[in-house]
Amino acid sequence: MFASVVIPTRNAVHRLLYTLTSLNFQYTPFEEFEVIVVDNASTDGLREKIKAFAAHFPLQYCRVSNPVTARQVLNAGILRARGDVLILLGENMIVPRHFVGTHLQAHARRRRLILTGGPTKRVYSVYYPTFSRRQHEECHKWLEQYPQIKRPHTTAEIVPLLTEQQIATDLLAAIGLPGEDGEKREEVLRRYGHRLDRYHHPWTLFRTDHVSMERSACMDVGMFHKGPSTLRQLESDMGRRLRKAGHSFEMVDKLILLEQVSPRPSAIARYGTGHFGR
Repeated sequence: MFASVVIPTRNAVHRLLYTLTSLNFQYTPFEEFEVIVVDNASTDGLREKIKAFAAHFPLQYCRVSNPVTARQVLNAGILRARGDVLILLGENMIVPRHFVGTHLQAHARRRRLILTGGPTKRVYSVYYPTFSRRQHEECHKWLEQYPQIKRPHTTAEIVPLLTEQQIATDLLAAIGLPGEDGEKREEVLRRYGHRLDRYHHPWTLFRTDHVSMERSACMDVGMFHKGPSTLRQLESDMGRRLRKAGHSFEMVDKLILLEQVSPRPSAIARYGTGHFGR
């Protein structure tokens, strides 16, 4: 079984590189998965950084010259995927070493499965001068509490704060802050279990920053449809159609992903028009 990890991105070069670095540390053999980065018209030098990145896995990179819609970004990555299993992953997500393996094992165990993300934690991986006041305060307090994390040498520039070694170990999972959606998902797990027994609206848990399915399932329902006006509506629409087509939902309970705090919205939450190229 082979997995395709699709990551949409826009102007998040430092965070994306940390995400790719975490994929370099996977326990799964590197010939068993690929990563597809779909660049939504970034202007932060991403193309050059991707060329210089020493990926241990097959890495595809495609980009648009002008921003396109969330639907177009996601579908472009899906169409390039070769895997039996399709994993959608956010640009901000640092993953643990058993990430790809957990998804492959789940789909080998159960056919027609939609495996949604579970609780997350947050980390300040990059310092941004454009952080909000609340983010500045929270970042400062977090760094004061954990001196092993690098301090920004200036407040006027973007400064990456993590090392490869910190990404490779369990340190960040131990010191991460509560995730934005964490309490809700923890409550769902507590009440319904990871198989979501008697949970009547599992499609609401479908998020493109962490979800997996058989690639054929996504193709059979027509991928992401034109029409929904927000990313959340796009996700719920896809989740509903997969549920209607007879797919079962579970929530992963063995993975804690680390969401890198960002001063701006997700790459695929911003809409525009453009055409894909390489």
